Parts: sequence; C-alpha cells; structure tokens
Amino acid sequence: MKKSMMAIVMAMITGMGMNAQVNKVLNPNFDNVEKKVKAPGSIDLATTWYSPEGTPPADLYEAGAKKDEVAIPLNVRGRAETKEGEHYAGFLAYSEREAKPRTYLQTKLPKKLVEGKRYCLKMHVQLSDISKYAIDNIGMFVGSKAVKAKDLEAYDITPQLTHSGNIIVEDMFDWVPVCQPFTADGTERYVTIGNFAPQTAVKLKKMRRPREFKIPQTRDAYYFVDAVSVIALGHLETPCDCQVEPETGPELDVVYTKNVSTDIEGTPEERIEHVVIHFKKNLSILGDQEKEAAGRIAEIMEKNPGIKINLVGHSAQTELESVSNDRAKALYTYLTTEKGIDANRINHSGDAYNNPKVDGLDAQANAENRRVEITVQ
Repeated sequence: MKKSMMAIVMAMITGMGMNAQVNKVLNPNFDNVEKKVKAPGSIDLATTWYSPEGTPPADLYEAGAKKDEVAIPLNVRGRAETKEGEHYAGFLAYSEREAKPRTYLQTKLPKKLVEGKRYCLKMHVQLSDISKYAIDNIGMFVGSKAVKAKDLEAYDITPQLTHSGNIIVEDMFDWVPVCQPFTADGTERYVTIGNFAPQTAVKLKKMRRPREFKIPQTRDAYYFVDAVSVIALGHLETPCDCQVEPETGPELDVVYTKNVSTDIEGTPEERIEHVVIHFKKNLSILGDQEKEAAGRIAEIMEKNPGIKINLVGHSAQTELESVSNDRAKALYTYLTTEKGIDANRINHSGDAYNNPKVDGLDAQANAENRRVEITVQ
C-alpha cells in the first residue's frame, strides 16, 4: 500500500510539473482519487488527504458518482458545483449542542516550508444548502506535526487563516475565497482545515433553507471546501487579498503623504527623511500629491549636491511583494527623469511587508503600509 501511495504521489508531482512546485498542496482540488466515491466519510480516497487521527472521517464528493448522497452537483447536503475539477470535500464545522463530532481535513506537504518566506494560504468554502447555521472560525492551520483528536479537544490550536475579520461564512450559492499571507518559521509540514474554536466562542447565524429543498434543515453548519493552496507570494499572479468590503461602503483607500516644505525646521537631511510617500492599493503610480512631495525632495537635493538618498518601497500584508520594489522604482524614475537628479545619488529597493509601519489588515493599517520611505546615505 505504501509503495502504491508513493507511486501515486510521484505521478502527481510529475504530471503537475510547475504547478506542483508552485502550490505546496499536492492534491488541491481532491481530483486525484484511489477509486470511485461511494459513501460519505471517504476523504481518504483523495490522495494525500485524510482526517486527523481519532476524529470521524470528512466527506468527499464526486461528479458523476452513482450514489446520490456523494454526487456533484446535487448531494445529501444540498447543491454545489465544483470550484475546480471534478471533486470537492466537506466537513462538519458545528453541531447544535455538540450532538455530532466535528470533522476535519488534513494533508502533508511534500517538504517543509522555507523559514522566513511568505506564503499565501488559501481555500474556497461554501455553506451547505440545508445547514441551519452559518458560523465564523472556519480556518486553516499549518503546523510542524499532524494534528490529532487530543489537540483539537484541548482547543489549543490557533489557525493562521480564517475569513476576513473572522466573519461568518454564510454563502450557499457561490464559493467564498478565504486567504491570508503567512510567514513560515521553517517547521511547517501539515495543513489542517476545520473549526478549531471552542463551542462557546463560535458565532452563529440562523439560515433560511433554499426553496428548492423540501427536506428538513440539519441542525449544524456544514461546509464544502475546494481549491486549497499554499503558494509563495512571489509566485502569485494576483495579490493574496480576500478582504470583504464592509457593508457600509467600499473599503477605505486612504492615500496620504507627509508634507515637506522649506518651512519645516531641521537640516536638509532631516527634511528629506520627513517625507513618506503613500500609494493606492496594489498600485505604484505617483499621483499629483505624491509628485509635489517628490518635487520638494528634488529641490532640497539640488540645493545640497552632496546629499545621496535611499528609497525603500513597502507593501501592505495583502499585496504582492513585487509592488514594493515597483513603488521605489517609480519614485526613483520620477526624480531622475522628471526632476533631473543624478541617478548615482539615488539607490532604490523593495522590502515587501518585512517592516510594516502598522500591524494589521484593516484599511487604515494597509494605507500606512503602502509607502516609500526615504533615508539619507
């Protein structure tokens, strides 16, 4: 059996090619299966996936399955198309009065994550149609050891990934992306998905059953999950950003620049370092306000030809790392081409999210972290 499993894993790695290298989760869509899905509790049929030791098995669903209870799109839990491929998994995240034990999904990564490297943890979840409740605390935990029932019962696991602001996941009709940037410590090898919070800490929302279903609601919160990934931020084509827009309006996109003028007291060096230029979300374009501040930097440098500066770009936690370098380069280009400052007097680099001005994922924190800082050499 072990030889057979190893052969399957090696075939998956070879077949996926570059994708296997980019996504550290070997079977992200549960599509590599050992045999047909015939009954609930069959998560272990999905290669590399299983439920933690001592816990009931999670479920696996399959397009074209002969058994209606595990079929796709219509099954015993409702109706849901796949996010990708021909399979998805399902887990019980909450049960009224804890009448039924929760279920979890777990997989082992082919290698440990790299110490200090930043990854995007991501999955897509959808509430089943006949669940009476929707809950918060739907999470992903990445750890050095396989999670077991005793760990879950102790409630001493804090997932690195929950939905934006840990809000309740209530969508029954579409897949909800849940993602979060994460810095590895170099020990992580196992990914576990489920609800890790004590029953008393779980927030509930009662749900209405869709009209197309006539069967009674289940007194629980059951979720489908698909498209699971752990990808280094440098390999992403889009930002690791699954924040939800607040109900009161669009996310606050604050863009501001600390003013620099000849009226500010201090040496020329101090006046330059007083400047911090900020950017809009995911952008590296200088607006009028930013150009005005850059012009004042150029004016100080023209009057003080011995001054050389460093431009260090930064990004918010949810942005691509590369945008930090793009921001520093944009300011460098403006100063050298538009303002005529000698390029030999300016160094520029990007520092991603390694030195945030403000910790956090709220709009204000993101706004302050989208910046270029200037220091005098």
